Amino acid sequence: MEELLELKEYLEQGDYPAALTLIGEMEEMSREDKINKIGSLIEILLLHLIKQHAEQRSTRSWQVSIKNALDNI
Repeated sequence: MEELLELKEYLEQGDYPAALTLIGEMEEMSREDKINKIGSLIEILLLHLIKQHAEQRSTRSWQVSIKNALDNI
């Protein structure tokens, strides 16, 4: 939210180079958030796949978790 207010200020002041720089930084933060989310989903996926393999069984919750992780990735 803070970034949006800062962006609004830059635009109102006509400081377009600063506004474009801030937009670039916001895009990078968004990209990093997506990468972190994918990493977390992969971690969950691997955890349940390893459990299935190690225990030679599966539970409904593991199957749902695996499906959800795959869908979201």
